[in-house]
Amino acid sequence: MTSLMQANEVRSAKRHKTESIKDAFNADEAWDRLIGYSKNGYASISEDDKDFVLKSFGIFDRPATPERFMIRVRIAGGALSVEQAMAVAYVAKTFGQDYIDLTTRQQIELRYLRIEDIPEAFKRLEDVGLTSYQTGVDNFRNILIDPLDAMAMDNIISCRSIMEGIQSIFLKNPDWITTLPRKFNIGINGSLSNRCNIFGQDFALSLAQKEGVYGFNLFLGGRVGSLAQNADMFVAPSEAVKVFVAVATLFKTYGFRDNRNKNRLKFLIEAVGIQEFRAAIEEQLGHSMATAGESLTALEGGDHYGKITLKDGSFALYSAVPSGVFSGTDLHYAAQIAQTQNGTIRLTIEQNLIITGIHDEEKALQSPLFVKYPNRPSPYMANLIACAGSEHCPFGVIPGKPDAITMSEYLERTVPIEDAKIRLYWSACIKGCGVHGAGDLGFVGCKVAKNGKTVLGVDIFIGGTLSGEGGEGHLLLKGIVLDEAREYVAQLMRQYRDLKISKESLEQFIHRLQNRYSNYAIGFLMRWNRLMEQNALESHLYFNLKTHGGSHQEGDEIYDFGLALVQSITKTKAYEVEDPFVEGKKPYSFDKKSLDVRYAPYKEIIEKMVQPNPMLRYQVFTEIVNDIEKTIHESQ
Repeated sequence: MTSLMQANEVRSAKRHKTESIKDAFNADEAWDRLIGYSKNGYASISEDDKDFVLKSFGIFDRPATPERFMIRVRIAGGALSVEQAMAVAYVAKTFGQDYIDLTTRQQIELRYLRIEDIPEAFKRLEDVGLTSYQTGVDNFRNILIDPLDAMAMDNIISCRSIMEGIQSIFLKNPDWITTLPRKFNIGINGSLSNRCNIFGQDFALSLAQKEGVYGFNLFLGGRVGSLAQNADMFVAPSEAVKVFVAVATLFKTYGFRDNRNKNRLKFLIEAVGIQEFRAAIEEQLGHSMATAGESLTALEGGDHYGKITLKDGSFALYSAVPSGVFSGTDLHYAAQIAQTQNGTIRLTIEQNLIITGIHDEEKALQSPLFVKYPNRPSPYMANLIACAGSEHCPFGVIPGKPDAITMSEYLERTVPIEDAKIRLYWSACIKGCGVHGAGDLGFVGCKVAKNGKTVLGVDIFIGGTLSGEGGEGHLLLKGIVLDEAREYVAQLMRQYRDLKISKESLEQFIHRLQNRYSNYAIGFLMRWNRLMEQNALESHLYFNLKTHGGSHQEGDEIYDFGLALVQSITKTKAYEVEDPFVEGKKPYSFDKKSLDVRYAPYKEIIEKMVQPNPMLRYQVFTEIVNDIEKTIHESQ
């Protein structure tokens, strides 16, 4: 433990002020104050309780809705019984304006509750085995497992009992309520498919096999912007709870408590190294652990649309809920279907739901639920994630949910695609609650300057994955005006539609694209094609994916695009006769007779792109973009 002690000492010179609030926190006393607030009204609540203490019970004050609270309900593993679903629906309809958000942690958020209604709402939830305890601030958050755990054809290890064993350690336990250095996310996946974003967790057990035995590989330190690291440790199902306690104890004891932006488990591991932290786990356990086995969680998850065959011969019906915008009435309809079919409800990390135990599909599909939320949705809606956004969150820069839905509706109209998987993940601010870094395309709300004014915008990321061997998305386009972002994305979607191979997902297509082109080249193509479309010009660029193993040298990519533009504009090939690389040759010059006057503003730009001397060619795509934007501005 020496290295952990030393790392902790380095960061212990100054504790964050929040730690003093946590030191004084007592769950019973805090609950008594909450009951007092419910009797005395909103104005009686102290600022410290609003800012921190109430969040330990999953109660959040939201400035955008004065004197109204959000309650985050812990739905263990995303599983709701009929009775539980009915209770949540009742609370939403009675106290929360019939509004529900489905979240990326398989939970439910109820909004618009008055402080005087919270004790009754809590009682309704507790009576059916639900709670909102420890769903905020520095606590163990809802544990993720496969929503089809024990039911899916590709489920090898049922994880519900492990999840319940881990949850029993900390839930409502005073030793663990708001005593961690920072929040702590947990995931356990016993399936071949990754339907629970397993590699994005602080503590993750992912299906593996070692010497013919099924178990888990341990991954640690995941968070927004970083996937968890492989701890090189094989964990048998019977050891899972003990390993969790060892990791949790190390984090609680040695985790940093100074800078709240750098207090997650990831930063403790970075300070000592993953091998040192692994050794500390063994020391905490009192025995050695086997090294990692063969990882079996390899398939893409979240694509179970329509009717899903389950192990017991029944079916599950998928229901797409774009951006997780739901209601108590909707949940009541879902509960009625489950009740008549003797099934249950499962929530997904992509803010959708699945109803299990279906025997009469035709009858189930007649429910108003599937009229509103189809079980065979548009690919743009099926895997659409968006966080709460500026309407409900004080950190949100953009509305988020309506923006995500508006873009998907636009793409569905303008670039319809069938038989495709498209993951569009939206975060309304850089905090990343919409897990934008894991999306095929991710969007982060920002402010953008346009015509001397500040307007809403997004940064667009590309190439995220749910695979542990993949990575977070990388910035593709920065500072795009929000209302225009859909037009850029449409350009990439056209390429995907026209160039994809059979049932290739967008994630697979982007991976193939990135093997050939840099993100700068991809972003330039999107900008150029949008420009051509705006001006009703025909010189659209297409990626050439027949050539593999691209150099990713920007000068070469620029030159290739330049040649394609010359040919599309003039109907002739640049340097068709002479070698452009002969020393002393002048840059290619358009034949004035063959140049459409509409392209004249871009003549100089394209000539720079096809400059024979690589040293004189554009070397940064942003230079071209800036020149294009300057040209447009001058022509207006």
